[in-house]
Amino acid sequence: MSAPTLDTVPRAAWSVGEIRDLVTSEARKTFSTSPWWALLIPAVLLAGSLAVAEAKEEYLAMSQALALDFASVFALLFGVVCATGEYRHNTVVTSYLNAARRTKLGVAKMVFAALVGAGYGLVAVAAGFGGLWLSKVPFGGELSWVLAVSAGGVVAFALWAVIGVGLGMLLRSQGFGVLAAVLYLLLVEPLLIFGGSYTQVTDKITDYLPGMATRYILGGLSGGEQFGGGFGVAHAWWLMLLVVVAYAVVAMLVGIVAARRRDLT
Repeated sequence: MSAPTLDTVPRAAWSVGEIRDLVTSEARKTFSTSPWWALLIPAVLLAGSLAVAEAKEEYLAMSQALALDFASVFALLFGVVCATGEYRHNTVVTSYLNAARRTKLGVAKMVFAALVGAGYGLVAVAAGFGGLWLSKVPFGGELSWVLAVSAGGVVAFALWAVIGVGLGMLLRSQGFGVLAAVLYLLLVEPLLIFGGSYTQVTDKITDYLPGMATRYILGGLSGGEQFGGGFGVAHAWWLMLLVVVAYAVVAMLVGIVAARRRDLT
């Protein structure tokens, strides 16, 4: 009898239990390798060091927002590595055979990445709190705002991890995917924002870029009543959260469509 192929495996109906099993499989594969903690360490160090360096009285929430904003790039990179690791180690065909449908495996990867991204966010939040505590600047009445920023940061980390998975599934190459993510955040988006600052119409568009939207989420949650609700942030934090959610959904759909249409051999 010939071995089963992706075309001959029965397409079972979707079930929560199957997705849970696929997510568990992703966890076993990921936590048996080093990239997940190799990316977590710099995220923690960056969040803690920025929090302690930027801590100022009555600006602690904004310091936490800045720390989480910069550290969230590692959630994006984790998502890319999570998606491209299968291609790098040539285990993707076996994984798809186990999942029966490529879409199921893609969804499982994104659910798992979101959970790990949220975990990254929680650890980064703790590092940020540690940095603020080391600064010896009293929290005063800002604790509630720091907590609000921290909650928003955890959600942002999870969404960035999903975006990373979509990018990784689209590009497949781990090196290219990581390079594309870093270049976009450090070069492309800043250049678009810089160019947009000279034209009013373009400036309004660049506010909705994913990195800028994340800053508006965290910035909008960081201001108390004395700052008008967010240090002069131009857009409501919940609106920018919906924007980043939309980016994550689009990344998920694009990644899954690319995976379904691409020949694995």
